[in-house]
Amino acid sequence: MFSNSVYLFLDTLIVNIIGLLFWFFIGRFLPPNEFGIVSTSINLALFLSSLSLLGFQGVLPKLIPEYLEKKQYKKVISLSRLTIKILLISNSILILGLFLFCSKLQATLKLPPYALVVSSVMLLAFTFSTFLGCIIWGFQNMRMFFTTDLTGVITKLLLTILFLMLGFGYISPLIGVLVGYTIIDLRRFRKSWFFPASKEKINGREIFMDYALPYFITLIAGLAFSNFQIILLASLQNQYVTGTYSLSFLVASLISIVPGVLTQALFPIISMLSVGRKKQSQAYLLQTVFRYAMFIMLPAAIFLISFAKPILLLLRHEYLEATNLLSMLVVASMAFGLANLFLSSLYAAGKPKLSRNIWIVSATFFLFISPLLIKAYSSQGLAFAYLISSLLIFYLSYSFIKKVLRLKLRWKNLLKLVFSSVIFFSFLLLSDLLETSLLIKILVALSGAVAYLALLIPLKFYTQQDVRLLELIATKAPILKKQILGLAKFLSEWLEPKQG
Repeated sequence: MFSNSVYLFLDTLIVNIIGLLFWFFIGRFLPPNEFGIVSTSINLALFLSSLSLLGFQGVLPKLIPEYLEKKQYKKVISLSRLTIKILLISNSILILGLFLFCSKLQATLKLPPYALVVSSVMLLAFTFSTFLGCIIWGFQNMRMFFTTDLTGVITKLLLTILFLMLGFGYISPLIGVLVGYTIIDLRRFRKSWFFPASKEKINGREIFMDYALPYFITLIAGLAFSNFQIILLASLQNQYVTGTYSLSFLVASLISIVPGVLTQALFPIISMLSVGRKKQSQAYLLQTVFRYAMFIMLPAAIFLISFAKPILLLLRHEYLEATNLLSMLVVASMAFGLANLFLSSLYAAGKPKLSRNIWIVSATFFLFISPLLIKAYSSQGLAFAYLISSLLIFYLSYSFIKKVLRLKLRWKNLLKLVFSSVIFFSFLLLSDLLETSLLIKILVALSGAVAYLALLIPLKFYTQQDVRLLELIATKAPILKKQILGLAKFLSEWLEPKQG
């Protein structure tokens, strides 16, 4: 049976891949203005959904395991019932507000009436999906979390493709998303989480003030960097501009998947080590995760920037304008993903207020400069604002995690990645310049990837830890065990000298 961490990794990986295909087909069938309508509608629903839970999406995964550990099973029901009451009230208020200010929102966000109606219904679907998913997370049933997610996103993709091919336009992905998330909600619901009603009381006010509110404040700051910037652009520019920017943002966001997955894996370990004040172990783990993140992210970023034009040409020629945005957004996504890694580690190390304050300062700065730059330079201005703000949050998070954990990143070792990445880039440049078939171009690019990995051997980038990781992988892959162990043995003769 797969461990919870494996299911979590599979969920993040597969859902993101299917999500990429979902947006690819939208871009393939719809022009930028309709892409913008879809992106604005979905991001509006996601943004409001995140707000409607009032921070309880951070409470459930934390308190449910504690109640289960103490065998206080009835408190789980009490907490679930309290949360559902709160989200029903908050969603009712938000949906009522959407209908009361429908005309003004349509004019501001340039959305057709039907899109705003579907956004209101999606708000409910997203909220319950997150709510029920957090309960599942609290019970540590990651297999259920993964399988329900998988069913929903596959349904979303297939329905979207079907309706697009039938010519339903921008309505197609909105219906696909709505049906997909409704299926997730139905598959996740368990009556035993809410009934029978428990008489065991929990202090709702204390839970809100101590857990939900701090998480909610941090959440708002984080949303400024994700869903809200699309909404902001739509309100200040037209849907054509929003569509091209949204596509670039989605492609660039692929870079942040790597630190995102590693952050999720690292968080519980850092939390556990904080109990014993084992700062040295915490710093070592964070240093290792940062190194692996850079190992993957640097070549991935170079690939996305180098092949921006061919990637966008797979869609429609109208999206070629987005190539001007992609370089800035890729760098910004790298910085933001790594900052999130540091901030999550700060929180897990027992510094939640410091983590929150960095989020607030960075988000405030972003919200201050982005409208000014959007009005002056349109989507280019927003991309630049996101880049500057991401670099700021990276600098602040790194500066404080360095002090708290006495973190020392091995920059000399990481510089070897830069040199090897330059070689990888030269292969990509060669494949782009060659006037030959697509197959040959792909082979040249793959040769560059091999060169990237191979060049790190004489540079002595690899460490004993990498050898142990290969040996562990060999035990899990019996078919390739001999080859992997052979590679591990070879690498062990070219390891980085031990630090004194």
